Amino acid sequence: MRNAAGTLDEAIGSSLAESVVGLELLVVLNGSTDGSGEIARGWAQRDGRVRVLSSPAEEGVAGASNCGAAAARGEFLLRMDADDVAAPGRVAAQCGFLLDNPGHAAVAGRVEVLDGLGDGMLRYVEWVNSLDGAEAIAAGRFIESPVINPSSAVRRTVYEELGGYRQSAWTEDHDLWLRLLAGGGRIGKIPQVVLGWRDSAARLTRSDARYSEEQVWRMKAHYLARLAGSADAGVAIAGAGPIGKRLARLLAAEGAVVRGFFDVSPRRIGQRIGGLEVVGPKWIGKKWAGAAVLAAVGLPGAREQVRGVALRAGLREGVDFWGVC
Repeated sequence: MRNAAGTLDEAIGSSLAESVVGLELLVVLNGSTDGSGEIARGWAQRDGRVRVLSSPAEEGVAGASNCGAAAARGEFLLRMDADDVAAPGRVAAQCGFLLDNPGHAAVAGRVEVLDGLGDGMLRYVEWVNSLDGAEAIAAGRFIESPVINPSSAVRRTVYEELGGYRQSAWTEDHDLWLRLLAGGGRIGKIPQVVLGWRDSAARLTRSDARYSEEQVWRMKAHYLARLAGSADAGVAIAGAGPIGKRLARLLAAEGAVVRGFFDVSPRRIGQRIGGLEVVGPKWIGKKWAGAAVLAAVGLPGAREQVRGVALRAGLREGVDFWGVC
């Protein structure tokens, strides 16, 4: 946490309102100057489950998270921000899921928005909440981050094998989930609300360059290019508009072979973009056989339309075709 004096009491109190044996709460101070440290240390004096740590301010949220994970003694790591509110029973439910499902590396839960400032966050939360299990989460990994980070619980062994959060040009949380899923890890979902997620004008998503549109697309291209077969059979992009063209450029820079474009516009069909052919949607699953189809159209409902065509062509979501926006 950094400068969370106004919300820290509620965050800590909600986290400690559990009867789970062996619960520990690690509060990691990361450059706070507003008295947050005094609040956290006051809790530690009153409740032996609380430990207060510090991490270098310049390492940011990734470094703070790794600091907490390194000090943790438990089998499961549950992540939360200092302005959020843990729902009753969260720890028991998520740890219980991982105990009952040894084949899952992590588990998320549903989220409620607190003090929402715009429709964008509400739409994102609605979408994430609609992902109802490991298959849906894995298939949606390139659309947005399929896990709201402070709603997650992950096995400590998995976290350590992944090397924790990484300092990179893009967001550390989505990067972690993409690495976990790329390695075959399964992320489950419990149906109950586990977190109240507070929106604010100071959120990193609104102020940190790592969340910029260009960095998000660079991250997607980085991992899409590393899908099995991307460098051999290549990819074909459904959408020859600005989003599809940007993705083609970034994929090529990552070493992926881009075969061509599918598009519904009569103006584009039959043309070439950067030397790549543009064909109609009826060719999905037929032309460039074996290439992964990437739905890259930003218009409302377009992803679902591409999905319908791909499924009718016998392609498998999350294997042969992916939504990317």
